[in-house]
Amino acid sequence: MFCRYGCLLALLCCGAALAQDEPPKGCAAKLAAIEAQLVEAKDSSGNQAKAEGLEQARQAVLTHCDDDKLYQERLAKVEALEAKLVERQNELTDAIAAGKSMDKINKKRQKVAEAQAELDQAQAKLEQ
Repeated sequence: MFCRYGCLLALLCCGAALAQDEPPKGCAAKLAAIEAQLVEAKDSSGNQAKAEGLEQARQAVLTHCDDDKLYQERLAKVEALEAKLVERQNELTDAIAAGKSMDKINKKRQKVAEAQAELDQAQAKLEQ
């Protein structure tokens, strides 16, 4: 019987240790990033204005940040960027079908690549 409780306790401790190794997410990650920038701004001389701005941002996160709301905002951004990517891809397809010049097609390809990069970045933030 003691072994069962001992094993259960060991599993719980291991689970807690693993949970602590995970990087912060949501508002906690946002706060950690601001605090890291704040430390850097305070360490370097001449960045008093930046430090003050970061301190205000830190207070805003502490006061107003909500993980569910932050996730919904990030999800909405991902969805908007997905729509933008589809639009850019359609523009490229139309340009190719219309026989536009290679210069115009290459510009459309560049816009598709930029939209894809924006989407990738937003999706990465969604996971944070």
